[in-house]
Amino acid sequence: MKNLIVITVLLLATSTAWAKDAATIYKSKCAGCHGAQGEGKAGPKLAGTSLSEDDIVKVLTVGGLSKAPHTKPFKGANSDNAKQLAAYLKTLK
Repeated sequence: MKNLIVITVLLLATSTAWAKDAATIYKSKCAGCHGAQGEGKAGPKLAGTSLSEDDIVKVLTVGGLSKAPHTKPFKGANSDNAKQLAAYLKTLK
């Protein structure tokens, strides 16, 4: 039972750290165009997006949208931080 508690605490701490990292990435790289809460600004609204997490990861790591800066992969994006950011974006309402 003690091991289960330790594992649970570690998982919660890790997932909280990931969420914080994704929020930090969003605030530094995305919020300027998409708004602090994904409400849209110069860029489109992301809160409540119909894009799947996989679609968001693809946009960040491969590019492919018709509007800059998302026509090309986002500098510094990799599969791990893109997945974290995609999960964070899906929490924005």
